[in-house]
Amino acid sequence: MADSGRRSGRLGVSSSASSSNGAGVASSSSRTQPLGGASFVAVAAAAAAARITAPRGVKRALAVIQDGIKGSAEEVVSDYLCPICLDLINEAHIISCGHTFCRVCLEKSIESNKRCPKCNFTVFNMDSIFPNHLVNKQVLKYKKSLELKETINRKNKSSVLSELKSYICQDAKSLEITDLTSMITLLQEKKAQMLSESDETKYKLLKTFLLELKIKKEQQLLSINSELAIVNFDLESVTKCLADVKSGVKEEALFTDNFDIGVPNCSNISVNEVVEGDTAGSSTSNQDVADDQAVEGFNVPVDGDSSASITSLNSKRKKVHLHFEELSESYFSHRDPVLTDITDEEHTGSTSVDSNLNRFGECVCKFSQFTRMRPLATIDYAGDKFPASSNIASSIEFDKDGEFFAVAGLTKKIRIFDYGNVIRDVVDLHYPCAEMVCDSKISCVSWSSYLKNKLASSDYDGDVTIWDAFTTQKLHVYKEHQKRCWSVDFNKMDTKLLASGSDDACVKLWHLDSERSLTNLEAKANVCCVQFNPESRYHLAFGSADHCVHYYDLRNLKESLKVFKGHRKAVSYVKFISGEEIVSASTDSQLKVWNVNKSDCVQSLRGHINDKNFVGLATDGEYVACGSENNSLYVFYKGLPKKILSFRFDQRRFILDPEPREEDTTDFVSAVCWRKGSNVLVTGNSQGIIKVLQMV
Repeated sequence: MADSGRRSGRLGVSSSASSSNGAGVASSSSRTQPLGGASFVAVAAAAAAARITAPRGVKRALAVIQDGIKGSAEEVVSDYLCPICLDLINEAHIISCGHTFCRVCLEKSIESNKRCPKCNFTVFNMDSIFPNHLVNKQVLKYKKSLELKETINRKNKSSVLSELKSYICQDAKSLEITDLTSMITLLQEKKAQMLSESDETKYKLLKTFLLELKIKKEQQLLSINSELAIVNFDLESVTKCLADVKSGVKEEALFTDNFDIGVPNCSNISVNEVVEGDTAGSSTSNQDVADDQAVEGFNVPVDGDSSASITSLNSKRKKVHLHFEELSESYFSHRDPVLTDITDEEHTGSTSVDSNLNRFGECVCKFSQFTRMRPLATIDYAGDKFPASSNIASSIEFDKDGEFFAVAGLTKKIRIFDYGNVIRDVVDLHYPCAEMVCDSKISCVSWSSYLKNKLASSDYDGDVTIWDAFTTQKLHVYKEHQKRCWSVDFNKMDTKLLASGSDDACVKLWHLDSERSLTNLEAKANVCCVQFNPESRYHLAFGSADHCVHYYDLRNLKESLKVFKGHRKAVSYVKFISGEEIVSASTDSQLKVWNVNKSDCVQSLRGHINDKNFVGLATDGEYVACGSENNSLYVFYKGLPKKILSFRFDQRRFILDPEPREEDTTDFVSAVCWRKGSNVLVTGNSQGIIKVLQMV
């Protein structure tokens, strides 16, 4: 308010200054009027007295600029404009001070303020106003000139041509052949000139386009030649390496045949035999192994393994072909844009593959490693016969050894399942080995990476609870969050430290040996997810409703290390792929991969549907799994933008349903977790159905 007052004061000074200047200009202009000396002195004295004695009138409103004139940019002689309405003067009248205005404008002005609108000369009544006939005549002439100009402009091409044709037809007798010849010649010359100008314009534009097209195509050709050189060089290197690998395999086979030391063929031992050997000890004799080998060699074709490997290779080639475009983009992003000299002796004589090409090869192998998702077991988390909105499984988490996994959700229950028992049971009726009941709906659970029995949960009341998963007892309850708490996570390095994020726009740090929070990190928006860097005790990332991922060093909470921007909606999940890579999920139906040392997004993963729900996010360091609002699970490879695998939940209301029901568009996958060190995932949906899946 003070600032606005100061601005008003300055405006007032400017207005008064301009008014006084205007009065001075008016006085000087009044001296140019044809008045006698005595009259001039009297008028000036009266004007001065009026300025001294009369109070200042109310400031008149500004007139509409160029009101009534077509086009405000139209050239108009300022001498014919009324200073009040800024339009052409109508019925010009003059005041004793010498200023001329429209009659109507002047009457209205004097009625409200007994002064000249231009110089503030006092006008006591209408007797001091006289018609200005000279100005009226000049304005009338100016209006006629404008009308004539408009009339000429209104004559279009067709009217001119019609007049010319009528003139030639009517006055044909007065025209001679030479006149017609000259007219025809003139028209032909004009036609030729117009055609020439049209052709010149056409060819100039065409030349401009072709030159630009040539430059672009030359650039494309240069880029293609460069890429082709890289491809040829890499193809030659890979061909040499493949030949070396084959020759090395043959030499190894010859060496094995010449020096047979009775080592059993491990490729013929089944997985069950390996597991039994681990549990019962190494009690299998060489004779038993030899018998097994003999039986397999007699019953199974010699090239059985070879045909299986060929089938596997063909399926992988098919997958590479289906995702050729994405792989091409990834290939050139891994390679240098230009090889400086591929004919260099160092390059020509080298049989090793470039490190970037090796990384891309690993990417292709991991991308094509799995072809489908195989269900291993199904669990009914809710345990209810009929579905309800409270059956949603909101969080799934494995313990540090992968032996047990916890499932929590809107049933207000945390259920602990034994992974080994679940996948070994033939019937899909699995009961939890432990169960903890909470006071509110659970949003997230996190298992300590060191203390096997320590489990943390966050709930809709804003509480963070520490549980003993073996005794199902509460150890701590932290109640400092003011609103719903969405996420909780244990530090992987400092195993007693944990963090939580809430709708109160706070990230709080807790310690198992403390009854209160250690510190509070203020965010600018609702915090939806939080996770520690798995390779650092000091670094933490969280996603919030401001569409950003924030990366902090706990030793300096005043400002973030990085703010990753790119999502169009709230960030619902943040997970660390590695110590330097982060993947974030948002309700804009995108996953984004970030590098903590860069500000821009490294890769965007698309294909799933996520507009409004928490659909889960998990990673094993190479692959990224997330849910979708079409009741499906999607698996991505972190280096490619499209999914490599997907699994759709069936539409049964509960496990014992004999037949699937009609598709419900409201069902969605709500949680997913990766079993550490394996290709097994556990995922749950909004109906409380939990699936244990294996990538094969």
